[in-house]
Amino acid sequence: MYETHEGLSSLYEVSCPELDFLVDFSKKNDSVLGSRMMGGGFGGCTLSLIHEDGVEEFISKAAKAYLNAFQKPLTAFIAMPSNGTRQIQANSNL
Repeated sequence: MYETHEGLSSLYEVSCPELDFLVDFSKKNDSVLGSRMMGGGFGGCTLSLIHEDGVEEFISKAAKAYLNAFQKPLTAFIAMPSNGTRQIQANSNL
């Protein structure tokens, strides 16, 4: 994820200082497995994979650091991964 973000930021220049800040900030937290920018229109948000027990602490610290750096509040959304798309066999008894 970090390599992808680096490519989007440096090679394609579709990131912004706020997203680069959040991705760099996430590298300092052992609970974070990876982070990158994402979203339509480029420069929309970051996606960070975080161990469940570290989510609240990471959001709290990131929000404080972001507010200090940009004088803007950070909005965080928590999502849980799912099994994703899969084929469902039709029931022949219907």
